Amino acid sequence: MDAKKVINILGANEGLNSSEIARRLAKYTGKKIPVNSFLNRMNTGTIRYNEVDKIAEMLGYEIKFERKN
Repeated sequence: MDAKKVINILGANEGLNSSEIARRLAKYTGKKIPVNSFLNRMNTGTIRYNEVDKIAEMLGYEIKFERKN
């Protein structure tokens, strides 16, 4: 599953669209995050892992890696 799909699922669970996630992420991190830039990175698949991790943290989730059996 790609990052865009994960972010959209997390957002949907919380009733947020991608633009609102970008605005809240900017407020949460204290950094300027232009919504258009964030959406472009999601669409091109160039969003960074640390951004996905911060989004998950901001929404009350954590990312876990588990070995497949």
